[in-house]
Amino acid sequence: MSLLDKSTDDVIVYLQEAGTDEDGNTRTRPSDVGIPARVRIQVIGQSGTSSRRQEQDNEGFESERVYSIRFPRSWPHEIGMQSQIEWQGKRWVIFGDVNVYNSSPRTAHKTYTIKRF
Repeated sequence: MSLLDKSTDDVIVYLQEAGTDEDGNTRTRPSDVGIPARVRIQVIGQSGTSSRRQEQDNEGFESERVYSIRFPRSWPHEIGMQSQIEWQGKRWVIFGDVNVYNSSPRTAHKTYTIKRF
C-alpha cells in the first residue's frame, strides 16, 4: 500500500450540491447527508500575511486553523469548494481549489485545504 493511500483520520464529508433558493436562483451548498471517509489530515505551516492576520485579529478572540486533507486515490467523489468536512466533531470548510500533483502516475494525488474560523 502506498503512503498516499494510507489514512489516519475518520471524517464525514458533506459534498457540494446544487439547489434552488427562494428566488429561483441555482446555488451550491454542502449536502445535508454526509459520507463517512478515512483521510489523512496534516497541519499546514503558516507564515507571512496569513500568520500576521491571525495574530492581529482581535487579539485571540478570533483565530483560524488551516490543515491539508488528502483522500485515498480511490476516492470516487469530487470535492467542490462548498463541501464541508466534519472532523473531531467540528465543521471545516474547503478553502480554495484542489491541489493536483501529477508528476508521475505512482505519486499522483490530490489535496485540499480545510479551514476553521
